[in-house]
Amino acid sequence: MCGLAGVMTRDGVPPDPAMLDRLLQALAHRGPDGQGRLVRGGVALLHTRLAIVDLDTGDQPLFAGHGPQDGPALVCNGEIYNNPELRAAMATTPFRTKSDCEPALWRYLADGERFADGLRGMYALAIHDPDRGRLVLSRDPFGIKQLYYICDQRGFFFASEPQALIAAGLVAPDVDARARAELLQLKFTTGAATIFPGITRLLPGETLVVEHGAIVARHHQAALPEGPPRALAGDGLDALERVLLDSVTVHLRSDVPYGLFLSGGIDSAAVLALMHRATGQRIHALTCGWDGVGVDETAEAARLAAAQGAVCERVAMGEADFWALAPRIAAAIDDPTADAAVLPTWMLGRAARAAGLKVTLCGEGADELFGGYTRYRRAR
Repeated sequence: MCGLAGVMTRDGVPPDPAMLDRLLQALAHRGPDGQGRLVRGGVALLHTRLAIVDLDTGDQPLFAGHGPQDGPALVCNGEIYNNPELRAAMATTPFRTKSDCEPALWRYLADGERFADGLRGMYALAIHDPDRGRLVLSRDPFGIKQLYYICDQRGFFFASEPQALIAAGLVAPDVDARARAELLQLKFTTGAATIFPGITRLLPGETLVVEHGAIVARHHQAALPEGPPRALAGDGLDALERVLLDSVTVHLRSDVPYGLFLSGGIDSAAVLALMHRATGQRIHALTCGWDGVGVDETAEAARLAAAQGAVCERVAMGEADFWALAPRIAAAIDDPTADAAVLPTWMLGRAARAAGLKVTLCGEGADELFGGYTRYRRAR
């Protein structure tokens, strides 16, 4: 994941350089492969890069003008999976990099505020258009990538994580009592307001237009088609398999090594089989087990991996690890959550980094679709 942040002051005065330094420093852990900074009058765009696609020329900001001070500029955290298809459809466009994020910039020039409607991927991005005097922010329809902002009398400020806005001194490190109660009840908080007073989430599928440091327009893109489910023509299982294989294939469009977080469940097992089918390669899988407590699915994960010819690396987590690492894990979460799954996910992420894997797939969300939880079997 990359990190992005930015500012548009209300009065057009250039942002405080020290404040921009604090934003970049707070997001440095998200982007060890480079930093970018662009200041144009009262607007600043910041970026910390984790290089996944176009390792050589994909540094950000990306530009559509003749130079850094000319034309629209973009910073993005995410992956645009239909990058090849977008480039093929814009054959006469003078692309300057091989970055999967660059087509979003040219789509903005062609389609304006509705540019994100044609993007397929997970992303949070910002575009500064100096000719129109506007800042445009957009987030993917499923809300996979996060983006937070402050809008007040000083102007508009945004970042990939709330802690960066706090570290920059833009808001006090307070907690909203209502949101805290909601977190304790639901394990997460809902809506646009966050648990931090003054910090707001960009909603999934939302595009914001900002002028003179104030929000002037909002657009929403739905994640799913409207109306009731449609019947699949022909064999529904074949159609579902084609959709899943296509999804996994485009997720593997990467210039760096990739792997898989594997449990003993149907979700990640299906992804493993599809990864092997899509690539024909031996997949590097990581699985987390609990030493001495709880349910341990690693033996089943190893069996599933062996069936697909995959490498399966077991990561252990015990009581001592919990007490030692829980504060670090909580601090690494963009927005507070009490979901216990963050514990093994953090352990797996650390192991993936040690193994040189910059991209990992997982089965997140598939249990709801395929009835993978015990409660579904009980209901039958």
